[in-house]
Amino acid sequence: MKQRLFALLLAVCMAASLLAVPAAAAETVRFSDVTDQDTAATVETLRLMGVLDGYGDGTFRPDGKLTRAQFCKMVTYMVDGSNELGRYRTVTVFPDVKPSHWAAGYINLAAKGRNIIAGYPDGKFYPERTVTLGQAVTIMLRLLGYKDEGVGGVWPDSYVAVGATIGLTDGVGADGNASLTRAQAAKLFVNLLEAQRKESGTLYELGEETELLSVDGGSGILKTGDGKTYTMAHPVASTTLVGTKGRVVLNKGKAMTFLPQSASSTGYTDAAVIIYADRSAAGLDALAGNSSYQLYKNGSPATVADLRKNDVATYHPATNSIRVCDTRVTVYYESCEPNPSAPTKIKVLSGTEFYVLPTARDSVAAFKPGKQMTLLLTADGQVAGAVEPSGVSGRGNALGVVSADGTVQMLCGNTMVQLKGKAEAEYCGKVVRLSTIKKDALNLSVFTSSVSGDLDITARTLGKQKLAENVMVFQNGERIGLSQLGTGTIKAGNILCARTNWEGNVDLLALGSKNGTVVYGLAVVRETKDESGEVTERIVEVEYGNGQSTGKIETAYAARNGAYVAATLNSAGQFTKIQELTRLKGASSNAWIGKTAVTFGGKTYTVPADVLCYNADSKEWTTLDKGLAYARTMDLYVIDGVVRVVEVKH
Repeated sequence: MKQRLFALLLAVCMAASLLAVPAAAAETVRFSDVTDQDTAATVETLRLMGVLDGYGDGTFRPDGKLTRAQFCKMVTYMVDGSNELGRYRTVTVFPDVKPSHWAAGYINLAAKGRNIIAGYPDGKFYPERTVTLGQAVTIMLRLLGYKDEGVGGVWPDSYVAVGATIGLTDGVGADGNASLTRAQAAKLFVNLLEAQRKESGTLYELGEETELLSVDGGSGILKTGDGKTYTMAHPVASTTLVGTKGRVVLNKGKAMTFLPQSASSTGYTDAAVIIYADRSAAGLDALAGNSSYQLYKNGSPATVADLRKNDVATYHPATNSIRVCDTRVTVYYESCEPNPSAPTKIKVLSGTEFYVLPTARDSVAAFKPGKQMTLLLTADGQVAGAVEPSGVSGRGNALGVVSADGTVQMLCGNTMVQLKGKAEAEYCGKVVRLSTIKKDALNLSVFTSSVSGDLDITARTLGKQKLAENVMVFQNGERIGLSQLGTGTIKAGNILCARTNWEGNVDLLALGSKNGTVVYGLAVVRETKDESGEVTERIVEVEYGNGQSTGKIETAYAARNGAYVAATLNSAGQFTKIQELTRLKGASSNAWIGKTAVTFGGKTYTVPADVLCYNADSKEWTTLDKGLAYARTMDLYVIDGVVRVVEVKH
């Protein structure tokens, strides 16, 4: 179990070296090469620290090798050093790491700022070389206060031996010259959080054992079962670790992350109870082995009176809690492994693979590939049962959110599961009802709201309805934190849809223009004029990434070529509005508050996780992380108090 937990850490860490760190990603991601919840929980531990948790294709690739530059970036986030990068981006410590190198700030901070890495005898760093176990352990021991003269012996064997005595290398190996894999690095970083420093204590203060009650990325508050409230160092919305036992990791009084006691502390089991009738608790005592458990439904405290037929309950022994999910999805049964009589995995929803719990195999076996059925899902997206797709309790209720590139994520309780296949352009940015009626084809329809009114962000209300504590907010198909909307009121016309949960509180909001999807990016304009100088044709394209754009659209709306704009498109793919963003010239890289906010002219602006970054020198879109490493100052392009584009130029 413990070994599986750590396979995750490295995948996360490695991913951090390649992608921008998200400010407020909130969804629970299931990776195609990660099959257990222990690993998923470890990803969340690192994600709460500000470390990105995966690749764009939905994998971790835990057996991949790690470069020295990538490892330095991981170390920077583990020691909470991202706010110091501005001082080290423009200096040259190693001749082969120029200020233009994407990892210059991380490498220079580790070498000059923390004095925990060194170059080779020729003075170079060789950032693209694979990091070895010996090098990684040496860096970590230096973080823990160990000195070269104190370790002695022959490097790297002496360092690896000391690491073994304090548990740093547990489960990793003993060959100091071996290249480090992501999985091994993951285990090292988990061990590092609990390893004793040379003098005393741990790298960070570890709180007393407690239960995690909530993680609110909007307010930046983390709450625990002992009644304590913490300000998060890196505000991120999360529900994955809620209900688990462990310890808060603290740095200067702020919560860095929550560290589960062990791989098994997440409490996921291989059994589930399907509620057989409304308001019935039958089977729950037997599932928990007691009658004093806490009951949650879709992440919120609940009672037996809130349960409905075909809800799915799973028990989590570490917190003595039962979690209930009410997601049902009607699907076309595509295929299974190893056979239809005893399926352990099935493929549905355009080739998406789902794991079948042992207690669900008999009910799934009642159906054969090529038939339709309704799947009953657990809170972590596993199959707990299958029923006929008829009647109120057998009818699918699954919703999905479609991103700008057509990727569909299904809401499962209050978590998300990414599906295979793509949605058509007309659904991009929208919340949809989803099912399948044939192979390799998602059946989508736009979800319409039953709740309306203005959104009062400060009061946390939509019209007369209260917002759920764990409300999910989407803008243009991307999940954001409520705090990213700023303060004040958002008019009803800018709310695409809203959903209420079983308590009657709003647990889902989709925002945007009522006329369509809003795209932020760079306007490319071509105009054709007649002999009198009148414009006879105007073609506008909005670019928002390398190779990504709205396409060339003929429009009457004026736009300035080369301007950064907010462009609204209707379902037919036509512009209904083009508005130029406000430019804030010369913002300092030192004015950034992590990756979630930046101060300019005495005012603080919100920075969403999907903010765009454009390198004006190379004429290409890049990540925010690389952009901040590239230049000391930058231009910000904002609208409604939110930074939508960052332009860097050396």
